[in-house]
Amino acid sequence: MDQKQLELIKSQLQTAVEEVMEKRLGEAVSPLVAKETRAIVEKMQMERAIFGKDMTGLSGEQKSQFVDVVRAAAGLKVKANEALISEQDNRGGYLVSKEVESAILRIAASVGLVMSQAQKWPMGTDEKAIPSYTGAFLEGEFLGVDAAGSVTGITFGAANLIAKKWQLAFVVGNDLLVDADVQLADWLLALGGEALANMTDKQGLVGTGAPFVGVLNHPDVTVFTLASGKDTFAEFDAVIDTADTIAQVEESVLDGAAWYMNRTVWAKVRTQKDSAGAFILPQAGAVSAGVLANNPTGGGIKPMGELGGFPVFTSKHLPANSATAVSTKYIVFGNLKALAFGEKGEMTVSQHESGTFGGKEIALADQRALVYKKRVALVVALPAAFVVVKTAAS
Repeated sequence: MDQKQLELIKSQLQTAVEEVMEKRLGEAVSPLVAKETRAIVEKMQMERAIFGKDMTGLSGEQKSQFVDVVRAAAGLKVKANEALISEQDNRGGYLVSKEVESAILRIAASVGLVMSQAQKWPMGTDEKAIPSYTGAFLEGEFLGVDAAGSVTGITFGAANLIAKKWQLAFVVGNDLLVDADVQLADWLLALGGEALANMTDKQGLVGTGAPFVGVLNHPDVTVFTLASGKDTFAEFDAVIDTADTIAQVEESVLDGAAWYMNRTVWAKVRTQKDSAGAFILPQAGAVSAGVLANNPTGGGIKPMGELGGFPVFTSKHLPANSATAVSTKYIVFGNLKALAFGEKGEMTVSQHESGTFGGKEIALADQRALVYKKRVALVVALPAAFVVVKTAAS
């Protein structure tokens, strides 16, 4: 058997493994989540084939060790050490190694907007006060000869990073935990990273206070209301309203600014046409090389288009075009560096042998529920760096 045949067999076996993983994960969570996770896993495999390593930065040995930790937490090797968990859990648990935690965070940054663009703050306690400037932008003054200058008051609002526990629970069959190795590590890492990215995007962009307040609903963020008569999402003018929205944000924070909207809303904006039937936006809003080169996420998630010289990122958490209504906020423009993301402590993985997960009693299905835990915080530190677009009242 030659090398080419060996590679073909290896590829077929790998595909079969991924199909089994996707099917079993889909039974526990949802087919859509399983499909999205598989896309991340396949991207990691492609990176390893081309560059010799993937986005996690972990070696095969480190991934195998992570799977050993998961197996131990699931009771398939040894009883987990309860003393390792900050909150004593009689079902046991293990701290994820710093390398594995970093790998999960790197995956989250590769698929999430907030994780890749927000300002990171380490937290030694559950609460950390950070400066939140809510006054006017400062100018100072030029002084004449022998003249005293005036004192400018600086207004700082209260912005507290308060750590809340993020948790991801999912079910894995005992037979899969026993049989799989590095492939299982890819899936577990991808699942954790994707879930953390999704939740931080949801809370950072549209959170309503349970537990965090996102940009779209922050009381101090500027609101740009469309002109009377523009009471649907699709009536946002790709030229006029774009210019007026950008004008609401100070030049000093425009470097790194971007648009954030649901992909269905972007589909309506980018395909607007003039009276002659030609697209208003160049190449129907396709992102230019210059904007792509200055992507705020660096090598992470890529913009879906360009509007007014700024990249457009789409998020499923922002209101879809089907949810159009009067007096409704639905588009965010601004710099996500003004959104603070804090993290405290280490990530843990623990297990449950019984209980209902996804409507199924796992003890009767020969399954284990694995639980990731991580304490994080989000707060809008500079509201003036954002503006949200709102439909007219009528």
